[in-house]
Amino acid sequence: MPSVIVEVAYHSNAEDALALQDPVFREASMKGVEKGYRLWREGKGCSPLKIDPIATIRVAAGQSRVVDLAFAGFPQYPVVIETKNLGCPPGWKCTDGAVTLADADTKPAQITLRCENAGSAPIFWNTRMVDDDGVKSPPVRHIVQCVRGSGMDVSQAVYQDDEGAATARRLT
Repeated sequence: MPSVIVEVAYHSNAEDALALQDPVFREASMKGVEKGYRLWREGKGCSPLKIDPIATIRVAAGQSRVVDLAFAGFPQYPVVIETKNLGCPPGWKCTDGAVTLADADTKPAQITLRCENAGSAPIFWNTRMVDDDGVKSPPVRHIVQCVRGSGMDVSQAVYQDDEGAATARRLT
């Protein structure tokens, strides 16, 4: 029969003793234990929650595009996908967003990226996932390039790696 010993903190350690008095710490610790057991029972590994890089997209002024969001890990549903603005041109309107995925059958995960302004400029965003246990993926930085006119030539896309460096790739 499988068994496990879980050591969350030590009473003899001053910092641990303080943490053990905090109900938030105790709840988070037990959620971690439960999640570890659940993943083991389901035959899943313990993979960090992580969103794949999001390509820079071109969106015509006043339009929007739906983007598939690929991710790794085994989140506890419901999951919230949060998109936060990092740099909005002066005088423009840039609205943060959140999408809730009710269950794992909501595939693919998608977000809608908009260009709510009349000009042409890049808008910088961070997107992350937060699962029902409070597990947060690292944010993924990406760009929406707002353009005048139709702006839908997507033969070139820019991808960002984990460090935020941009590389261009031709789509085929």
